[in-house]
Amino acid sequence: MKRNTEEKEKTAELQELSIEDKLAALYNLQLVDTKIDKIKTLRGELPLEVQDLEDEIAGLETRIHNFNNEIKAIEENIAKKKNEIVHAESLIRKYQEQQNNVRNNREYDSLTKEIEFQKLEIELCQKKIKEFTAQSAQKKETIQEAQKVLNERKEDLKNKRTELDEIISETKKEEDQLVEKSRKLEAMIEPRLLTAYKRIRNNARNGLAIVTVERDACGGCFNQIPPQRQLEIRLHKKIIVCEYCGRILVDKDISSVKSKSE
Repeated sequence: MKRNTEEKEKTAELQELSIEDKLAALYNLQLVDTKIDKIKTLRGELPLEVQDLEDEIAGLETRIHNFNNEIKAIEENIAKKKNEIVHAESLIRKYQEQQNNVRNNREYDSLTKEIEFQKLEIELCQKKIKEFTAQSAQKKETIQEAQKVLNERKEDLKNKRTELDEIISETKKEEDQLVEKSRKLEAMIEPRLLTAYKRIRNNARNGLAIVTVERDACGGCFNQIPPQRQLEIRLHKKIIVCEYCGRILVDKDISSVKSKSE
């Protein structure tokens, strides 16, 4: 309850600021945010490249892990088939010994069929082992290729991270100071205006929500501004937006009221 009351009081105080002071605060905030944007531009696509490499590495590691599991399953199947062969061979020996003690041809023929069946089982197992061995070899080859790519990507990531860390370390202090200054300026702007500012900034290709009038034109989209409109902008009596791009327009003299907004 106390917090809500304080927020309402703060909003009321901000609303009491003159339009000129509000414009000055917005203009100064834009200057600071533009400097932050320039620092981020120095990093270029490096953060995205680092993220892409991290994602690719994670994908390759998962792929290699899955292939290793598949190879493990194949090797278990090979071992199973080898055990089946051993079992079949033992049955063959057993049936051959029994043939020596048969009492009639019917028993002999029955044991012969059993021996033939076990031989077919051995041939089938050997065929499966051959297939499994080929699958395992193919997957191991794929793992080697994936591992090679993985090592290359890890090296690329190491270099990109080093490059990014160097840029960040060079600009961190300045960026931290600017971010803090941006927060302080935001605190001086009423929520409604701040929301509008951020919305315009997000929609603007160059991140400019507040622009000055340059050579009788909008500093954002460069469309001409009528003389009467320019006069209204110079008076600092109301917030005026460009009818073409929607950016908030100020004149260069707004910088002279900078001290009032800080």
